[in-house]
Amino acid sequence: MKLLLLVVGRTVDKHLSALIDDYAGRIKHYVPFEMEVIPELKNAKSLSFEQQKEREGELLLRSLKEGDAVWLLDEGGREFRSIELATFLDRQHSSGAR
Repeated sequence: MKLLLLVVGRTVDKHLSALIDDYAGRIKHYVPFEMEVIPELKNAKSLSFEQQKEREGELLLRSLKEGDAVWLLDEGGREFRSIELATFLDRQHSSGAR
């Protein structure tokens, strides 16, 4: 199993970038990890919120392969502590998730 983190737009917050780099370095000891940044849409201001999300979704889907397991990370979603995330990923790996 390989983890691919798809992110829309590059973060400009240096502290957040450092945290992401630190986490990526740590998790690579346990599972192959890659982060792919989907560029922000050009002329996004001329699009409605729904149009932006639809186009971003299309770009994200292009990075997926048939049979990939997909989890959406959302600021309003369920939080995992490190051990909970590790357990979740272990279960996914054991079930054959790609």
